[in-house]
Amino acid sequence: MSSRQARILAVSAGVLLSVTLATLAFATQLSFRLGFNLFTLPEDVSLGRQTAAQVERELPVLDDETTTRYLAQLGRSLTAYAPNPQPEYVWQFKVLNSGDINAFALPGGYIYVNRAAIECATSEAQLAGILAHEEGHVVMRHGTHQASEAMLAQKPLEILSGFFGPDGNLTSDVLRDLLGAGVESLLLKNSRSMEAQADSVGAYILYHAGYDPRAMAQFFKMIKQKYPEQTLGAVNFLSNHPDPGDRVKAVDDEIPQLGPPKAWLADDRQFDAVRARVLSLPPPPKPKPQPQTS
Repeated sequence: MSSRQARILAVSAGVLLSVTLATLAFATQLSFRLGFNLFTLPEDVSLGRQTAAQVERELPVLDDETTTRYLAQLGRSLTAYAPNPQPEYVWQFKVLNSGDINAFALPGGYIYVNRAAIECATSEAQLAGILAHEEGHVVMRHGTHQASEAMLAQKPLEILSGFFGPDGNLTSDVLRDLLGAGVESLLLKNSRSMEAQADSVGAYILYHAGYDPRAMAQFFKMIKQKYPEQTLGAVNFLSNHPDPGDRVKAVDDEIPQLGPPKAWLADDRQFDAVRARVLSLPPPPKPKPQPQTS
């Protein structure tokens, strides 16, 4: 190798190291750290795709092209600002025809929002906040992180044999076990720390997309105030999204780290039209009664 090539390599390595360190420092500052995970990204997508098929067999999807197209356009526009972007993510957005306020994300980028959440939101920034929060769960891989932790606790020896055995088919077996357990077991309740991280990622996405990051936390706070403590069991959004603390304050504290103040997007005409359209649609079907267990 010539001295010139050696210098080029040294400079390139130095630049790469500087960029890497800067990226890691930024991610650490905002707590964007991926958790322990046994799954590959293609396995995230495979699990999400198969779970989405189960969801759509068991829950009614809203058959309204205008609403679905609007939600997908808004959701995909936000993904351009997500940290930890990966080309494997599919980013599919659908509306469930449910009167229960809820939204959830599946591994790989499959995101569902109940129509009641759209009806309850008061601005596009709030709806964008719901989507950005769920996208935070996807890019931080919370679904397969939880599955990995559960497997580590329940089957540590199988995990070791999966890593070091001749076949190495552990995650394929885990995928089959998860899918065989049904949709409810796949929609695991996120921990408070994961909710806080999804809030942080969501605020990051909103800020860079031009929306007021506080809108996301304000929506959560509005729902919590609207429904008293004794009725939380009837609002899946609250039971599936445990409050990690004062969300509004946490987002306020994060905003100075994101950058200088901005003039936030505030044109809600398209959102208002879609929300009015959803409100005008026939009411959602009543949930099927669950079988009684003894």
